[in-house]
Amino acid sequence: MIIRKFEHSDTEKIIEIWYNVSLVAHSFIPKEIWESQKEELRNKYLPIAETWVAEENGNLIGFISLLGNYIGALFVALGEQGKGVGTKLIERARQEKGHLSVGVYSKNIDARRFYEKNGFKYISEEIQPETGELVINMTLE
Repeated sequence: MIIRKFEHSDTEKIIEIWYNVSLVAHSFIPKEIWESQKEELRNKYLPIAETWVAEENGNLIGFISLLGNYIGALFVALGEQGKGVGTKLIERARQEKGHLSVGVYSKNIDARRFYEKNGFKYISEEIQPETGELVINMTLE
């Protein structure tokens, strides 16, 4: 597996991974919200984020998008989860940025465990206005 900088040609695969994983990991949020966010991801967030992708045998299997030190997105393809891809992406982001922070939906237990396993600590919580869901804010020093 290699971790490399995002290239524009990765865009559609990133959106596919993000969407498919979001439907499973965030099943408590209506599918229509994820549908409506595809264009915003493509045209607003990916262009302003610093994104790294995980690639194996020429296939994009995960990505991390950073807004400064904040993890705006970390997604690993459904068939590739639990194999260390997310941890490698966190390690790369940490090399680039030092400390990191992230907001995780409270109901996304797997993601919360993943971040805790990788050394992230609870700092606060808030309600996300767009969804009404509780978000746990975490940091890695």
